[in-house]
Amino acid sequence: MTGDRPDADRSGFCDDQGGLGLENLGFLLGAAHRARRKQWEENLADLGLSAPQAALLRLIAAEPGCGVRQLARRLGTDPMNAQRIGESLIANGLCESKRDPSDARRRPLYPTRLGLDVAASVRERAESDELSLARALGESRYRSLIAALNAIISLESGT
Repeated sequence: MTGDRPDADRSGFCDDQGGLGLENLGFLLGAAHRARRKQWEENLADLGLSAPQAALLRLIAAEPGCGVRQLARRLGTDPMNAQRIGESLIANGLCESKRDPSDARRRPLYPTRLGLDVAASVRERAESDELSLARALGESRYRSLIAALNAIISLESGT
């Protein structure tokens, strides 16, 4: 399989001569995810946000009044994790939880004024970061990668 590789810079990766699966799609997706997340978290550091906090804050700002379960589904995480992240955003004054008058058990989340400002900053940084990635990869390769990743997500989720 090493002869079929594209001519991409693969520094830090070993040829899969030992049969360890280091050139398999799953391994490469994980490595790419870790590299992108590290870069993204460095980009967010001055805002005091982790990548999951930034993602949840953007969702809350875009869809105020969503409950934790709905937000968890949108993020592809479990409700307990979304709850924990939401609590950290509340503690930092970026969102607030209000009782739903029609269901006392439900506590939808709403962005605060500060939360809306921080979410706007996160959105701008994400757009800039995405544009930089698209330029680095080239438009055609970038669009192909997006399409391939969406196809994998659809295949794995059965949609």
